[in-house]
Amino acid sequence: MSTFVFQNPFSTRFVQPGAIPWLATDTSIDSLLFRLYDVGNRAIICGPHGSGKSTILSHFASVAQRKGLKVHCLRIRSWIDAIRVMRVFATINPKQSLVSIDSWELLGFFGWFLCQFADFRGLRVVVTVHEKPWWNNWPVLLHMKADNKTFCLLVDELMTKYAGSKTIKFSGAMLKDIFQRHSGNLREGFFELYDHYERQSRITFYGK
Repeated sequence: MSTFVFQNPFSTRFVQPGAIPWLATDTSIDSLLFRLYDVGNRAIICGPHGSGKSTILSHFASVAQRKGLKVHCLRIRSWIDAIRVMRVFATINPKQSLVSIDSWELLGFFGWFLCQFADFRGLRVVVTVHEKPWWNNWPVLLHMKADNKTFCLLVDELMTKYAGSKTIKFSGAMLKDIFQRHSGNLREGFFELYDHYERQSRITFYGK
């Protein structure tokens, strides 16, 4: 006897950075690795909240690791994390390593010192920021900006791969409205769709 297991395709485990699929665009991850080398091995991925910066950084790190680099992934939560970043910057092999750092701008002035140190050691570093800080002169590797088409494609991908029901669907008009109300923030859009999916599933499976 088969047992149906309900799962919401917009659960955190499916939409967290690295879990969301990378949609093929004119810019591939491989091309970004080559571009990083061209701009001096230190660069920024910038964009507003929920635009996919953390996701592409995660995919970028995975591809770099498959190509033989030792990848160090860090997430900044406050300026105190500068100590942890400094420890990594001081001990890694510049020729064999890549450091990926999310929410880089939270380091504030300590970030300026770390930029100078990374430049001095010739480290390979990619960071994400919402806006380029005044104290960081690294070039922008990629500027992220989500659009409604990307949002709809990601929703379709998640529904196809993880939806527990084929009867629950969202119209294009509804998805466009959600995307616009959240000002292009994909993360917030997925959170709202999680609630919609929960409500629809209760109606579909339990008639409530």
